[in-house]
Amino acid sequence: MRFLRAWIAAILLSLIGYLLFVASGVAYPPLRLFGALTQLLGIPRLFQLVHQVFGLGQGGKIFAFTGVSLLWLGGLTLLGGLWRGQISGLIAFVLMLIFTPWYVALGYGIAFWLILDGVNALLAPKRMAAVVPGQVVSPIAGPPVTLGPVPDARGAGRTITAPDQTRRTTTALLAAGGAVVAGGGLTALFRDNGEAAASAVASVTPGGPLPFGVTPVKDWYYVSKNLEPFDPKVNGSTWRLKVDGLVRTPQSLSLQDLKKFTPVRDERTLACISNPVGGPLISNGIWEGFRLSELLKAAGVQSGAKYLLWEAADGYTESLPLGRALEDDILLVHSLNGAPLNVKHGFPLRVLIPGRYGMKQPRWITRISLSAEDQPGYWVKRGWSKTAEVELLSRIDEPAEISPQMKAGVASALRGVAFFGGKPVTKVEVTTDGGKTWSSARLVAPRTQYAWTPWELPFTPAAGTYQVAVRAYSGSTVQKDAEADALPEGATGYHHFIVNVS
Repeated sequence: MRFLRAWIAAILLSLIGYLLFVASGVAYPPLRLFGALTQLLGIPRLFQLVHQVFGLGQGGKIFAFTGVSLLWLGGLTLLGGLWRGQISGLIAFVLMLIFTPWYVALGYGIAFWLILDGVNALLAPKRMAAVVPGQVVSPIAGPPVTLGPVPDARGAGRTITAPDQTRRTTTALLAAGGAVVAGGGLTALFRDNGEAAASAVASVTPGGPLPFGVTPVKDWYYVSKNLEPFDPKVNGSTWRLKVDGLVRTPQSLSLQDLKKFTPVRDERTLACISNPVGGPLISNGIWEGFRLSELLKAAGVQSGAKYLLWEAADGYTESLPLGRALEDDILLVHSLNGAPLNVKHGFPLRVLIPGRYGMKQPRWITRISLSAEDQPGYWVKRGWSKTAEVELLSRIDEPAEISPQMKAGVASALRGVAFFGGKPVTKVEVTTDGGKTWSSARLVAPRTQYAWTPWELPFTPAAGTYQVAVRAYSGSTVQKDAEADALPEGATGYHHFIVNVS
């Protein structure tokens, strides 16, 4: 029963800590431990393996967080079951120093000590008086009752514990309830809210109030280093963007202050560096914000500044050479498709840098600092690309690779998109016979320099199977045909699959 009581104390500590994290942002040790594990899984080869096993969504992170949760709760339960509260709290404090600040570790160590002692005081069986020959102890409150000689005098002078079925039942129920709470919380993380992956067909099909080729917000791809429930929930009324470091006039600006800069509205495509060939982690939207260069000029750049360092509310960091940061095409944006950014996509402010993958364009920005020295970003530390420049890519959306079926003799078309950051896509070619012959597709001119280019090729197939593939050109640059994994520099190769026509 000691381990059941320790389990209850572990659940109570975790619940109290999580409520403090939600209410005031106090560091939550399980999340700190998860963050350390995420960094480990971020090594390119290991990250690719995780994607192959769990897919492109949150599956790998859910698996990691489940392991962290079991380690956290199991470790506390083991400590509390083996030692009394003071010793358990001290050991927990020492272990948490590895992945949390000292004051958080100290607070959790003391809290576990007090909670464990409290649970034991409430639920541990009560100790009764010594047994005297000729007496037995009744489980009912009251003085000992003499029943006669005790047959076996070995019981004389022993302290016994009264059977207390109520306490045992209460302990078991609370332990089971803790298991339900823990299991229910983990299970909730496995639920798919239907917004995690972009719909390839919907992103390039006309219809609805948005212009052709613009991805509705509900279909935008979503990737985060965090589990979605733990993405930062920023309070827009108290949030401030700090601009400091090697600037003449440090700034602390509210969202309303930032909206006073010259507004910019632009259509841009964003792609994730972990997107595989033909994958869904690319979307196109209409953004509203202002130029980063205007903000930096207002702050004043001191001599000696060479790099711009970003910081986000979830601890994400990235950097950019100052010369690139001062160019007018880099935006800080607060709206997507006519509405304020939602939590998933970076409320209240995120960065857009043309020609770079999403890992270089942080969400939930809280600080911009100018520095004489560069600092490697969150994923760069794990061996990901330092520049994260977008590879020339193309994708087939119709028919969808997940269900490549077409009807024989029916006039139709192969459709998709091509993209090369801020560089123009000048030609797209499609093959239906495995690369023996290629046909030029019709391009739909993008509305801006930074938006993807939709394409289509009329196709009236006869019955049979067709090996389809697509490749794109940007002037003399041809899409790479050599297949390479997404990490660390971005996936390359032609999107290809077999279409069945009947």
